[in-house]
Amino acid sequence: MAPEARSWVPYDEGHQWQAHAAYFETRGIQAWTEGDIPHRATNNHAFARQHSVLLLELIQSLQAEGRADPATRIQVLELGGGLGDFAVGLLLALRDELGEAGRALFNRVSYVFTDVSRLSLEQAAQRTALAEFIASGHVLPALMDARAPTVARTLEGEAVALAPWAVVANYLCCVLPTKVFRKQAESWLELHSQRRPPPTDASPSPEPEGNEEAAPWRRLVGEHAWLPVNLRETFRGPLHPSLLEQVLAHCAEAELAYPYAFVELLDSLLERIPSGGAFLFSDFEDGSSEGHIPPGSRIPVLYGDSLNHPVCFPLFEPLARMRADELLVSPGWHGSTRTALWRRGAPLSSALREAFATGFCRPQAGQDRLDFEVAAQKLSEAGEHRRALRFYDRCLALDPHALTLYEQAGATALALGDLETALRYLREGAARDRFRQRDFALRMSEVYCRKGELRQASELLERSLQAHEAPMTCVALGQVYLELGEHARAFQNGTRALELAPGLQEAEQLLSAVQGAWCEAELGLGALANRWWQDKLLALTQTTRKDSP
Repeated sequence: MAPEARSWVPYDEGHQWQAHAAYFETRGIQAWTEGDIPHRATNNHAFARQHSVLLLELIQSLQAEGRADPATRIQVLELGGGLGDFAVGLLLALRDELGEAGRALFNRVSYVFTDVSRLSLEQAAQRTALAEFIASGHVLPALMDARAPTVARTLEGEAVALAPWAVVANYLCCVLPTKVFRKQAESWLELHSQRRPPPTDASPSPEPEGNEEAAPWRRLVGEHAWLPVNLRETFRGPLHPSLLEQVLAHCAEAELAYPYAFVELLDSLLERIPSGGAFLFSDFEDGSSEGHIPPGSRIPVLYGDSLNHPVCFPLFEPLARMRADELLVSPGWHGSTRTALWRRGAPLSSALREAFATGFCRPQAGQDRLDFEVAAQKLSEAGEHRRALRFYDRCLALDPHALTLYEQAGATALALGDLETALRYLREGAARDRFRQRDFALRMSEVYCRKGELRQASELLERSLQAHEAPMTCVALGQVYLELGEHARAFQNGTRALELAPGLQEAEQLLSAVQGAWCEAELGLGALANRWWQDKLLALTQTTRKDSP
């Protein structure tokens, strides 16, 4: 028996998408900083620099074509900016790495940095590197929902006038509302899920349990159904039906995750871009090629509660033809990131084509940087630390602003036992970290402890605590003071660690060790004198809070 239509809603209206939207609203930038969502593919300096080179060539082309005056203020709009690392990398490259032409463009750029989540936007704007560009007036943070791309407002609620010469969207298409269709001969089916919350595993399914083709969708959405649809009744206007029919014209059977929200965003924003302006977007591909959309399932990747659909890049070629725009798309790199350059209403100059080919179609520096980091991590995990350091050096040559690479390289050198090399990496990272985003003092203190230079380690840890009072830094400093025989200071730091993080096991272990060492030092006993310690503890508690670092 066919499932009743009233029991089902289209996949993009189901409970998974409600959780997806709530995830970004509540998780903030921790979705990236705590490792839920991979982001290095587009949040690395080499990738951002490629965009800055292309942006510079675009503006020079506009000026050569008489479309923009050399004094024109250049608005760049980034959608779904997330952490802000890409924006910082692009602006740093313009300011510091592309000569006088780059610096001149940097001084003309008004970079509108947007996100749909107020929490994410506020947190990103507080990160020191981005905050500096906000303070200098180069970056304006704004709230913007990609499903309503004509409206942007500052955090204070003021409207932002949008007339961008360039729009950038990294890993946005994959997370916007998506419908899933199957084409079977001349018929179209759409994926639906139940209206109510997902059922238990024991609940019956409208598709046979032995149907392996249905299994991936069942694991994601539970009970589901493929219901026949009329494309022209499903969508308002002819854009989506026409695009779907064109892209699947040569496929008798196919399944397609269709990012209709991104298509509408693209179509809408292109109307706001002046003639000759560009829309650049990067995302991870689904392996499709023009004329070949595979029939298999297009299951999204789930990161946290975030749905991430691999993108069918051949979709955009007929859309560009329909709009009479120019489009370049980089080749796929083993199923990873592809970049599209879309120029509105103007041909792509030979210089622009060459800049795109150099930055995105030939072996990419950004892709190499990621590959080198993965290789370094795997070699280090396998104990091949010396070879791992060679790959970290290659990473740092491509991405010298990536502070985490200096930490990783320092830890690898420390595991190798090469203390001087570990210090070299960590010192270089600390020198570049003028906003103190990472705790290099804590990392270096470990090296000095290994060298037996405990006083130097204690000074670094004291400096680290002045910048940020973290419980594990208190524990580390307490352990150093314990080794130095300065028991009162060791006790103070262990106590402070527990105040910051009640129940912290490392702090409790430190205090236990301090108790034993101090008792033995004062009484010369191998066993604890409990009465002595209780008296000592009573005296200490009168001054600890006042004297704690």
